[in-house]
Amino acid sequence: MRDILLTTLLFALIPVSIVQPWLGILTWYWIGLMNPHRLTWGFAYDFPFAMLIGLAVLIGTLFAKDRKPIPWNRELVLVVILATYFTFTTLFAWAPEYAWPEWLKVIKIILMTFVCTMLIHGRERLRWLLLVIVVSIGFYGFKGGIFTILTGGGYRVEGPIGTFIAGNTYLGMALCMVLPLIMSVARDVEQTWLRRLLYATFGLTVVSIIFTYSRGALLGLAAVLPLMYFKSKRKFLLVFLIIPIALVGKDLLPGKLTRHAETIETYEQDTSAMQRIQSWTVAWNLAKDYPLTGAGFEFEYSPNTERWFSYGNPEYNKYLRDSSAAHSIYFQVLGQHGYIALALFLMLLIFTQFTFSDIALRAEQQESTRWMARHATAMRVGLIGYMVSGAFINVAYFDLMYLYIGFAALFSRELATVTTMTPDPAADAVARQQRLHAFDMLKPKEG
Repeated sequence: MRDILLTTLLFALIPVSIVQPWLGILTWYWIGLMNPHRLTWGFAYDFPFAMLIGLAVLIGTLFAKDRKPIPWNRELVLVVILATYFTFTTLFAWAPEYAWPEWLKVIKIILMTFVCTMLIHGRERLRWLLLVIVVSIGFYGFKGGIFTILTGGGYRVEGPIGTFIAGNTYLGMALCMVLPLIMSVARDVEQTWLRRLLYATFGLTVVSIIFTYSRGALLGLAAVLPLMYFKSKRKFLLVFLIIPIALVGKDLLPGKLTRHAETIETYEQDTSAMQRIQSWTVAWNLAKDYPLTGAGFEFEYSPNTERWFSYGNPEYNKYLRDSSAAHSIYFQVLGQHGYIALALFLMLLIFTQFTFSDIALRAEQQESTRWMARHATAMRVGLIGYMVSGAFINVAYFDLMYLYIGFAALFSRELATVTTMTPDPAADAVARQQRLHAFDMLKPKEG
Protein backbone atom coordinates (compact mmCIF):
# COMPACT_ATOMS: atom_id res chain seq x y z
CA MET A 1 0.00 0.00 0.00
CA ARG A 2 2.83 2.39 0.87
CA ASP A 3 4.48 1.73 -2.50
CA ILE A 4 1.23 2.41 -4.37
CA LEU A 5 0.52 5.66 -2.53
CA LEU A 6 4.04 7.02 -3.02
CA THR A 7 4.18 6.03 -6.68
CA THR A 8 0.77 7.57 -7.38
CA LEU A 9 1.80 10.83 -5.71
CA LEU A 10 5.13 11.13 -7.51
CA PHE A 11 3.74 10.24 -10.92
CA ALA A 12 1.07 12.90 -10.38
CA LEU A 13 3.85 15.40 -9.66
CA ILE A 14 5.63 14.75 -12.98
CA PRO A 15 3.27 16.92 -15.09
CA VAL A 16 3.19 19.47 -12.26
CA SER A 17 7.00 19.62 -12.42
CA ILE A 18 6.81 20.42 -16.14
CA VAL A 19 4.16 23.13 -15.80
CA GLN A 20 5.59 24.56 -12.54
CA PRO A 21 9.25 23.45 -12.46
CA TRP A 22 9.92 25.26 -9.19
CA LEU A 23 7.54 22.80 -7.53
CA GLY A 24 9.50 20.06 -9.27
CA ILE A 25 12.66 21.37 -7.59
CA LEU A 26 10.98 21.04 -4.21
CA THR A 27 9.95 17.48 -5.11
CA TRP A 28 13.42 16.59 -6.38
CA TYR A 29 15.09 17.72 -3.15
CA TRP A 30 12.42 16.00 -1.07
CA ILE A 31 13.25 12.73 -2.83
CA GLY A 32 17.01 13.34 -2.70
CA LEU A 33 17.18 14.34 0.96
CA MET A 34 14.42 12.31 2.63
CA ASN A 35 14.45 9.36 0.21
CA PRO A 36 10.81 8.43 0.90
CA HIS A 37 11.02 5.50 -1.53
CA ARG A 38 13.53 3.86 0.84
CA LEU A 39 10.77 3.71 3.44
CA THR A 40 8.81 1.27 1.28
CA TRP A 41 9.30 -2.49 0.92
CA GLY A 42 8.13 -3.26 -2.61
CA PHE A 43 8.60 -2.11 -6.20
CA ALA A 44 8.97 1.58 -5.22
CA TYR A 45 12.14 0.90 -3.19
CA ASP A 46 14.49 1.07 -6.21
CA PHE A 47 12.29 3.02 -8.61
CA PRO A 48 14.14 6.00 -10.22
CA PHE A 49 11.72 8.68 -9.04
CA ALA A 50 14.44 11.35 -8.78
CA MET A 51 15.46 10.81 -12.40
CA LEU A 52 11.89 11.18 -13.67
CA ILE A 53 11.23 14.31 -11.62
CA GLY A 54 14.62 15.72 -12.63
CA LEU A 55 13.86 15.24 -16.32
CA ALA A 56 10.46 16.88 -15.86
CA VAL A 57 12.10 19.86 -14.15
CA LEU A 58 14.66 20.26 -16.95
CA ILE A 59 11.90 20.19 -19.58
CA GLY A 60 9.82 22.66 -17.61
CA THR A 61 12.80 24.98 -17.12
CA LEU A 62 13.28 25.30 -20.88
CA PHE A 63 9.79 26.78 -21.21
CA ALA A 64 9.49 28.52 -17.84
CA LYS A 65 8.75 32.23 -18.20
CA ASP A 66 9.61 33.00 -14.59
CA ARG A 67 13.11 31.53 -14.54
CA LYS A 68 15.93 33.89 -13.67
CA PRO A 69 19.57 33.95 -14.77
CA ILE A 70 22.00 31.99 -12.62
CA PRO A 71 23.16 34.35 -9.82
CA TRP A 72 26.85 33.86 -10.46
CA ASN A 73 29.15 34.44 -7.52
CA ARG A 74 32.62 33.17 -6.66
CA GLU A 75 31.22 30.01 -5.04
CA LEU A 76 29.20 28.97 -8.09
CA VAL A 77 32.20 29.69 -10.31
CA LEU A 78 34.28 27.46 -8.02
CA VAL A 79 31.65 24.72 -8.29
CA VAL A 80 31.97 24.80 -12.10
CA ILE A 81 35.76 24.70 -11.89
CA LEU A 82 35.62 21.82 -9.41
CA ALA A 83 33.16 19.87 -11.58
CA THR A 84 35.43 20.39 -14.58
CA TYR A 85 38.40 19.18 -12.57
CA PHE A 86 36.46 16.11 -11.44
CA THR A 87 35.90 15.31 -15.11
CA PHE A 88 39.63 15.64 -15.78
CA THR A 89 40.63 13.34 -12.92
CA THR A 90 38.04 10.74 -13.93
CA LEU A 91 39.89 10.30 -17.22
CA PHE A 92 42.79 8.83 -15.21
CA ALA A 93 40.74 6.84 -12.68
CA TRP A 94 42.06 3.55 -11.36
CA ALA A 95 38.65 1.93 -11.69
CA PRO A 96 36.77 3.71 -14.53
CA GLU A 97 33.89 1.22 -14.31
CA TYR A 98 33.20 2.62 -10.82
CA ALA A 99 34.41 6.18 -11.39
CA TRP A 100 32.16 7.23 -14.28
CA PRO A 101 28.85 6.27 -12.62
CA GLU A 102 29.91 8.24 -9.54
CA TRP A 103 30.97 11.17 -11.76
CA LEU A 104 27.52 11.15 -13.36
CA LYS A 105 25.83 11.20 -9.95
CA VAL A 106 27.92 14.16 -8.80
CA ILE A 107 27.36 16.09 -12.04
CA LYS A 108 23.59 15.59 -11.73
CA ILE A 109 23.69 17.02 -8.21
CA ILE A 110 25.66 20.05 -9.39
CA LEU A 111 23.40 20.53 -12.42
CA MET A 112 20.26 20.55 -10.28
CA THR A 113 21.92 23.03 -7.91
CA PHE A 114 22.25 25.48 -10.80
CA VAL A 115 18.72 24.78 -12.03
CA CYS A 116 17.52 25.48 -8.49
CA THR A 117 19.12 28.95 -8.57
CA MET A 118 17.16 29.72 -11.75
CA LEU A 119 13.76 28.65 -10.45
CA ILE A 120 13.81 29.53 -6.75
CA HIS A 121 13.44 33.26 -6.12
CA GLY A 122 11.33 35.45 -3.91
CA ARG A 123 10.67 34.95 -0.22
CA GLU A 124 7.83 32.46 -0.61
CA ARG A 125 9.72 30.02 -2.83
CA LEU A 126 12.81 30.28 -0.64
CA ARG A 127 10.73 29.58 2.45
CA TRP A 128 9.16 26.52 0.82
CA LEU A 129 12.57 25.11 -0.11
CA LEU A 130 13.86 25.74 3.40
CA LEU A 131 10.84 23.92 4.81
CA VAL A 132 11.47 20.98 2.46
CA ILE A 133 15.04 20.69 3.77
CA VAL A 134 13.93 20.83 7.40
CA VAL A 135 11.07 18.35 6.94
CA SER A 136 13.13 15.92 4.83
CA ILE A 137 16.03 15.56 7.28
CA GLY A 138 14.17 16.61 10.41
CA PHE A 139 11.77 13.71 9.87
CA TYR A 140 14.57 11.32 10.86
CA GLY A 141 15.51 13.49 13.83
CA PHE A 142 11.91 13.50 15.07
CA LYS A 143 11.40 9.80 14.41
CA GLY A 144 14.79 8.84 15.84
CA GLY A 145 14.27 10.88 19.01
CA ILE A 146 10.93 9.20 19.75
CA PHE A 147 12.43 5.79 18.94
CA THR A 148 15.29 6.47 21.37
CA ILE A 149 12.97 7.53 24.19
CA LEU A 150 10.71 4.51 23.70
CA THR A 151 13.61 2.05 23.62
CA GLY A 152 15.70 3.67 26.33
CA GLY A 153 18.54 4.44 23.92
CA GLY A 154 19.48 0.82 23.48
CA TYR A 155 19.65 1.01 19.68
CA ARG A 156 21.39 3.24 17.15
CA VAL A 157 19.47 5.85 15.19
CA GLU A 158 20.19 5.22 11.50
CA GLY A 159 19.17 6.55 8.10
CA PRO A 160 17.74 4.54 5.19
CA ILE A 161 20.09 2.14 3.40
CA GLY A 162 21.46 3.11 -0.01
CA THR A 163 21.24 6.89 0.51
CA PHE A 164 23.54 9.77 1.41
CA ILE A 165 22.22 9.54 4.98
CA ALA A 166 22.51 5.76 5.32
CA GLY A 167 23.63 4.32 8.62
CA ASN A 168 24.38 6.22 11.80
CA THR A 169 27.39 8.36 10.88
CA TYR A 170 25.93 9.87 7.72
CA LEU A 171 22.57 10.58 9.33
CA GLY A 172 24.28 12.15 12.34
CA MET A 173 26.22 14.50 10.07
CA ALA A 174 23.07 15.48 8.14
CA LEU A 175 21.17 16.15 11.38
CA CYS A 176 24.01 18.41 12.58
CA MET A 177 23.75 20.35 9.31
CA VAL A 178 19.99 20.86 9.63
CA LEU A 179 19.74 21.43 13.40
CA PRO A 180 20.34 25.23 13.25
CA LEU A 181 18.02 25.53 10.26
CA ILE A 182 15.18 23.86 12.16
CA MET A 183 15.35 26.66 14.73
CA SER A 184 15.56 29.49 12.16
CA VAL A 185 12.65 28.09 10.11
CA ALA A 186 10.59 27.66 13.29
CA ARG A 187 11.00 31.38 14.01
CA ASP A 188 9.95 32.21 10.46
CA VAL A 189 6.68 30.25 10.25
CA GLU A 190 3.37 31.88 11.11
CA GLN A 191 1.35 28.82 12.12
CA THR A 192 1.61 28.21 15.87
CA TRP A 193 1.14 24.45 15.55
CA LEU A 194 3.94 24.19 12.98
CA ARG A 195 6.27 26.32 15.07
CA ARG A 196 5.70 24.10 18.10
CA LEU A 197 6.20 20.99 15.99
CA LEU A 198 9.51 22.35 14.72
CA TYR A 199 10.67 23.18 18.25
CA ALA A 200 9.81 19.62 19.26
CA THR A 201 11.72 18.37 16.22
CA PHE A 202 14.74 20.41 17.31
CA GLY A 203 14.82 18.78 20.75
CA LEU A 204 14.25 15.28 19.40
CA THR A 205 16.93 15.83 16.75
CA VAL A 206 19.48 16.61 19.46
CA VAL A 207 18.55 13.29 21.07
CA SER A 208 18.84 11.52 17.72
CA ILE A 209 22.30 12.93 17.02
CA ILE A 210 23.56 11.69 20.38
CA PHE A 211 22.06 8.25 19.90
CA THR A 212 23.43 7.69 16.44
CA TYR A 213 26.41 6.57 18.53
CA SER A 214 28.58 8.34 15.95
CA ARG A 215 31.68 10.03 17.33
CA GLY A 216 31.81 12.33 14.31
CA ALA A 217 28.21 13.37 14.95
CA LEU A 218 28.99 14.04 18.63
CA LEU A 219 31.88 16.30 17.61
CA GLY A 220 29.64 18.03 15.07
CA LEU A 221 26.99 18.60 17.76
CA ALA A 222 29.66 19.93 20.12
CA ALA A 223 30.60 22.47 17.42
CA VAL A 224 27.05 23.42 16.37
CA LEU A 225 25.28 23.92 19.73
CA PRO A 226 27.72 26.51 21.21
CA LEU A 227 27.70 28.46 17.94
CA MET A 228 23.91 28.42 17.91
CA TYR A 229 23.88 29.72 21.48
CA PHE A 230 26.30 32.58 20.93
CA LYS A 231 24.69 33.66 17.64
CA SER A 232 21.11 33.38 18.88
CA LYS A 233 19.22 36.47 20.03
CA ARG A 234 16.77 34.24 21.90
CA LYS A 235 19.24 32.36 24.06
CA PHE A 236 16.57 31.59 26.64
CA LEU A 237 14.65 29.55 24.06
CA LEU A 238 17.69 27.46 23.19
CA VAL A 239 18.43 26.89 26.87
CA PHE A 240 14.77 26.03 27.49
CA LEU A 241 14.98 23.29 24.82
CA ILE A 242 18.42 21.92 25.71
CA ILE A 243 18.47 21.94 29.54
CA PRO A 244 15.67 19.36 29.97
CA ILE A 245 17.39 17.07 27.49
CA ALA A 246 20.67 17.38 29.41
CA LEU A 247 19.09 16.81 32.84
CA VAL A 248 16.95 13.86 31.84
CA GLY A 249 19.43 12.40 29.35
CA LYS A 250 22.23 12.23 31.92
CA ASP A 251 20.42 9.48 33.80
CA LEU A 252 19.18 7.72 30.68
CA LEU A 253 22.46 7.48 28.79
CA PRO A 254 23.40 3.82 28.40
CA GLY A 255 26.89 2.78 29.36
CA LYS A 256 27.81 1.80 25.82
CA LEU A 257 27.24 5.39 24.63
CA THR A 258 29.60 6.90 27.18
CA ARG A 259 32.16 4.18 26.50
CA HIS A 260 31.86 4.85 22.75
CA ALA A 261 32.35 8.57 23.26
CA GLU A 262 35.41 7.94 25.44
CA THR A 263 37.12 6.15 22.56
CA ILE A 264 37.68 9.58 20.96
CA GLU A 265 40.49 9.99 23.51
CA THR A 266 41.69 6.38 23.25
CA TYR A 267 41.49 5.95 19.48
CA GLU A 268 44.67 3.81 19.43
CA GLN A 269 42.67 1.02 21.09
CA ASP A 270 39.72 1.22 18.68
CA THR A 271 39.78 -0.86 15.49
CA SER A 272 37.52 1.42 13.45
CA ALA A 273 39.66 4.43 14.35
CA MET A 274 42.81 2.64 13.20
CA GLN A 275 41.06 1.68 9.95
CA ARG A 276 40.37 5.37 9.37
CA ILE A 277 44.01 6.24 9.96
CA GLN A 278 45.07 3.62 7.42
CA SER A 279 42.60 5.02 4.88
CA TRP A 280 43.91 8.54 5.47
CA THR A 281 47.48 7.26 5.06
CA VAL A 282 46.56 5.69 1.71
CA ALA A 283 44.95 8.91 0.47
CA TRP A 284 47.92 11.02 1.58
CA ASN A 285 50.58 8.78 0.04
CA LEU A 286 48.58 8.30 -3.14
CA ALA A 287 48.22 12.08 -3.60
CA LYS A 288 51.99 12.41 -3.33
CA ASP A 289 52.39 10.03 -6.29
CA TYR A 290 49.43 11.46 -8.24
CA PRO A 291 49.25 15.10 -7.07
CA LEU A 292 47.20 16.34 -10.04
CA THR A 293 44.75 13.51 -10.60
CA GLY A 294 44.56 11.32 -7.52
CA ALA A 295 43.13 7.88 -8.25
CA GLY A 296 39.66 8.98 -9.37
CA PHE A 297 36.17 8.47 -8.00
CA GLU A 298 35.62 5.24 -6.08
CA PHE A 299 39.22 4.05 -6.50
CA GLU A 300 38.81 2.33 -3.13
CA TYR A 301 36.65 -0.27 -4.86
CA SER A 302 39.27 -1.17 -7.45
CA PRO A 303 39.62 -4.95 -7.88
CA ASN A 304 43.35 -4.55 -7.30
CA THR A 305 43.32 -4.25 -3.50
CA GLU A 306 47.06 -4.89 -3.28
CA ARG A 307 47.61 -1.61 -5.09
CA TRP A 308 45.52 0.16 -2.45
CA PHE A 309 47.42 -1.47 0.44
CA SER A 310 50.76 -0.57 -1.14
CA TYR A 311 50.07 3.08 -0.28
CA GLY A 312 49.22 2.38 3.36
CA ASN A 313 51.27 1.79 6.47
CA PRO A 314 52.03 -1.94 6.92
CA GLU A 315 51.63 -1.42 10.67
CA TYR A 316 47.89 -0.84 10.19
CA ASN A 317 47.23 -3.67 7.71
CA LYS A 318 46.13 -5.97 10.51
CA TYR A 319 43.06 -3.78 11.06
CA LEU A 320 41.78 -4.21 7.49
CA ARG A 321 41.01 -7.19 5.28
CA ASP A 322 40.13 -5.13 2.22
CA SER A 323 40.47 -1.63 0.82
CA SER A 324 38.40 0.99 2.59
CA ALA A 325 36.72 4.32 1.91
CA ALA A 326 38.50 7.47 3.05
CA HIS A 327 36.19 8.16 6.04
CA SER A 328 36.83 11.89 5.64
CA ILE A 329 35.59 14.46 3.13
CA TYR A 330 39.07 15.98 3.02
CA PHE A 331 41.02 12.77 2.48
CA GLN A 332 38.29 11.56 0.13
CA VAL A 333 38.84 14.52 -2.22
CA LEU A 334 42.61 14.34 -1.76
CA GLY A 335 42.88 10.64 -2.59
CA GLN A 336 40.36 10.70 -5.42
CA HIS A 337 41.38 13.95 -7.14
CA GLY A 338 44.68 15.26 -5.78
CA TYR A 339 45.96 18.46 -4.20
CA ILE A 340 44.38 20.98 -6.60
CA ALA A 341 40.90 19.52 -6.12
CA LEU A 342 41.35 19.57 -2.35
CA ALA A 343 42.41 23.22 -2.50
CA LEU A 344 39.35 24.08 -4.59
CA PHE A 345 37.10 22.12 -2.22
CA LEU A 346 38.48 23.92 0.85
CA MET A 347 38.17 27.30 -0.88
CA LEU A 348 34.55 26.50 -1.69
CA LEU A 349 33.71 25.72 1.94
CA ILE A 350 35.62 28.71 3.34
CA PHE A 351 34.30 31.23 0.81
CA THR A 352 30.74 30.06 1.43
CA GLN A 353 31.28 30.73 5.12
CA PHE A 354 32.39 34.29 4.34
CA THR A 355 29.46 34.82 1.99
CA PHE A 356 26.91 33.68 4.57
CA SER A 357 28.55 35.97 7.13
CA ASP A 358 28.38 38.93 4.74
CA ILE A 359 24.73 38.18 3.89
CA ALA A 360 23.82 38.03 7.60
CA LEU A 361 25.49 41.38 8.29
CA ARG A 362 23.84 43.17 5.38
CA ALA A 363 20.43 41.55 5.79
CA GLU A 364 20.32 42.56 9.46
CA GLN A 365 20.24 46.23 8.45
CA GLN A 366 16.61 46.17 7.27
CA GLU A 367 13.50 44.74 8.84
CA SER A 368 12.34 43.31 5.50
CA THR A 369 15.52 41.24 5.07
CA ARG A 370 16.21 40.04 8.61
CA TRP A 371 14.66 36.66 7.85
CA MET A 372 17.55 36.08 5.44
CA ALA A 373 20.05 36.96 8.15
CA ARG A 374 18.62 34.24 10.41
CA HIS A 375 18.70 31.58 7.71
CA ALA A 376 22.16 32.57 6.45
CA THR A 377 23.54 32.31 9.98
CA ALA A 378 21.83 28.95 10.47
CA MET A 379 23.30 27.58 7.23
CA ARG A 380 26.72 28.91 8.14
CA VAL A 381 26.62 27.06 11.46
CA GLY A 382 25.20 23.96 9.76
CA LEU A 383 28.04 24.04 7.26
CA ILE A 384 30.50 24.08 10.17
CA GLY A 385 28.73 20.97 11.45
CA TYR A 386 29.31 19.40 8.04
CA MET A 387 32.99 20.35 8.07
CA VAL A 388 33.53 18.91 11.56
CA SER A 389 31.46 15.72 11.24
CA GLY A 390 32.59 15.28 7.63
CA ALA A 391 36.19 14.97 8.81
CA PHE A 392 35.30 11.38 9.77
CA ILE A 393 33.06 10.21 6.91
CA ASN A 394 33.33 10.20 3.12
CA VAL A 395 30.47 12.43 2.04
CA ALA A 396 32.24 15.10 0.00
CA TYR A 397 29.50 15.11 -2.65
CA PHE A 398 26.48 15.40 -0.34
CA ASP A 399 23.66 17.14 -2.23
CA LEU A 400 22.66 19.20 0.83
CA MET A 401 26.13 20.74 0.99
CA TYR A 402 25.85 21.91 -2.63
CA LEU A 403 22.32 23.18 -1.95
CA TYR A 404 23.68 25.31 0.91
CA ILE A 405 26.22 26.75 -1.52
CA GLY A 406 23.36 27.49 -3.91
CA PHE A 407 21.49 29.25 -1.10
CA ALA A 408 24.46 31.59 -0.61
CA ALA A 409 23.97 32.76 -4.20
CA LEU A 410 20.16 32.86 -3.83
CA PHE A 411 20.29 34.99 -0.69
CA SER A 412 22.82 37.34 -2.30
CA ARG A 413 20.53 37.87 -5.30
CA GLU A 414 17.45 38.30 -3.12
CA LEU A 415 19.25 40.76 -0.88
CA ALA A 416 20.39 42.80 -3.87
CA THR A 417 16.84 42.83 -5.28
CA VAL A 418 15.23 43.92 -2.01
CA THR A 419 17.89 46.57 -1.42
CA THR A 420 17.31 47.99 -4.91
CA MET A 421 13.53 48.09 -4.45
CA THR A 422 13.56 49.42 -0.87
CA PRO A 423 13.96 53.20 -0.63
CA ASP A 424 16.89 54.41 1.42
CA PRO A 425 15.96 57.68 3.24
CA ALA A 426 19.58 58.77 3.61
CA ALA A 427 20.36 58.15 -0.06
CA ASP A 428 17.13 59.91 -1.10
CA ALA A 429 18.06 62.97 0.98
CA VAL A 430 21.50 63.16 -0.65
CA ALA A 431 20.00 62.82 -4.14
CA ARG A 432 17.41 65.49 -3.38
CA GLN A 433 20.12 67.87 -2.16
CA GLN A 434 22.14 67.27 -5.32
CA ARG A 435 19.10 68.04 -7.51
CA LEU A 436 18.45 71.30 -5.62
CA HIS A 437 22.09 72.25 -5.95
CA ALA A 438 22.00 71.64 -9.70
CA PHE A 439 18.80 73.70 -10.00
CA ASP A 440 20.39 76.59 -8.11
CA MET A 441 23.33 76.60 -10.49
CA LEU A 442 20.95 77.10 -13.43
CA LYS A 443 19.40 80.21 -11.88
CA PRO A 444 20.62 83.55 -13.33
CA LYS A 445 22.85 85.40 -10.92
CA GLU A 446 21.58 88.78 -9.60
CA GLY A 447 23.46 91.91 -10.66
